[in-house]
Amino acid sequence: MFIDFLLNIALIISGIYLFYRIQFFEDKKIVETGLFQSLLMTTLSILSLLVPFSTSQGEFALYFIPLLILAAYNAFYYGLISAVVVYFFYHFIFDHSIATYIVFIVLYMLYLMAVPFIRKITHIKLVAVNIIFTSLYMIIVNQFFYNISLMTGIILLVVTSLIIFVAHMMYEDINTIYKLNKRIDDDEFIDYLTQLGNVKMLDKYVDEHFENDDTLSLLLIDIDSFKNYNDKHSYDSGDKIISQMASLLKNYVPTGGHLFRNSGEEFAMIIPNLSFDKTVRLGEAIRNSVEYSKFHINEIDTVNVTVSIGAGYKSTTGATKRDLVKEAESALFEAKKMGQNRVMFAPIG
Repeated sequence: MFIDFLLNIALIISGIYLFYRIQFFEDKKIVETGLFQSLLMTTLSILSLLVPFSTSQGEFALYFIPLLILAAYNAFYYGLISAVVVYFFYHFIFDHSIATYIVFIVLYMLYLMAVPFIRKITHIKLVAVNIIFTSLYMIIVNQFFYNISLMTGIILLVVTSLIIFVAHMMYEDINTIYKLNKRIDDDEFIDYLTQLGNVKMLDKYVDEHFENDDTLSLLLIDIDSFKNYNDKHSYDSGDKIISQMASLLKNYVPTGGHLFRNSGEEFAMIIPNLSFDKTVRLGEAIRNSVEYSKFHINEIDTVNVTVSIGAGYKSTTGATKRDLVKEAESALFEAKKMGQNRVMFAPIG
């Protein structure tokens, strides 16, 4: 039985690691999908049928452990579909009795319905779920199908609890490492506070639009007197204002446009194939909306905020990215100089 225990531990841990490692050679985003998690845990369940525990009463496969972990993190239908796929192998490939699987599927359905009420999955909670699930499973099998001695039942409870504890710990650790790696990758082009593109991504998109579109509008949007909010309230309050500003600005991004956080309190919006007049009207609509909005600095207090906006507009014919950015920056400087809370632009021609 000890060898069976080691085989199951090695199978589950190596399986989880291998599946995640493969994804780093491909599109890492698939790791976050329920489909990928289902594929991983279903495969481990099927492989667990190859290394059952040998007891004096027969063989006892631990195929249900990966399915318990799967159901803890994914939607009801993923767990159900995986259980159906495992049943195909359980009965038709490995020729196990359908009666014992019916016991499993009934208990598993009850578990799937109970999972949404578990607030946060932890090692201890999952071990407790395993103890309850495995105990009920063995009691029903012992009562109606074949004998499972008390000592065998205790050993299986201890073994399955250890396996699910180690497997879940490995699962959580790899997920944590993946998320950290993803954040490092994203930080090159994504602003962490607002989840908008940063200045590097802005440069990338401006280059693309200059190459592929006839015209390009650039709005530089700067929060007026932002330092005062940080000094008077706190830097946390300043972050809250920036986050709320990002949410507000997202509502004004036209189809095909993109919003970025350049740095600090400055945002940039680029819009391809938008006329000059509409660009200016868009800037004015944003300025007006900000002026009449309330920004929360904590759960109770709100402040009024204004923005200054500089508009740049260039046709790709004879224009450069530097011209576009310089025009918008000059207009923003003039807006600040003229008293803030206004939209400035350089007329065409």
